[in-house]
Parts: sequence; structure tokens; C-alpha cells
Amino acid sequence: MRKATRNFILFIVMLLLALFQAISGFILWLALHGGDGYRGGRNAGLGGQTAFLWDRHTWIDLHDWTAVALLVIIVIHLILHWRWIVYMTGSYFRSRQ
Repeated sequence: MRKATRNFILFIVMLLLALFQAISGFILWLALHGGDGYRGGRNAGLGGQTAFLWDRHTWIDLHDWTAVALLVIIVIHLILHWRWIVYMTGSYFRSRQ
């Protein structure tokens, strides 16, 4: 596989995971608000609420595991681009002297 193709696939996977993180975060924040603890006040009775076919706990699991997958992809991205990062950092500090 060519380097450019590999980097493009990595970018697309990272983008899709980040988009799902944002979307699931907004769903949890706006549509399925209300925590697991206190059930009084305006959040009373939200335990069985669903959004887009899944309940709050499923969304939390998806959000958490997507975060883990995104972290793995970011680490792979850093490993694959480490030489470039070191070169650019060194180049930046050499030009500042």
C-alpha cells in the first residue's frame, strides 16, 4: 500500500470516529440528559428514554468505545508520522536561533 493511500485511510477513519464522538456527545448532552444518580427535579423519569434506537447506557458505551478507538488511531498516526514531527520540531527551533 502506498504511503499516501495509508495516510488517507487513516485520516478518514480518524475523521469518522471524531464525528461519531461529537454526534454521540451531543445526543447524550441534549437528547438524553440526566445522569445515572439523582432522579429528582427536571431529570426525573428519564431512565428509559431512548434516542435513535438506543438508550442512554448504550450511547454511553458507544461513546466510550469510540473514544478508545480514536485514541488508538491517534497513537498510530503519531507513530507513522514521528520522523516528520521530530524534523519539523527541530526545524522550527533551528530557525528561531
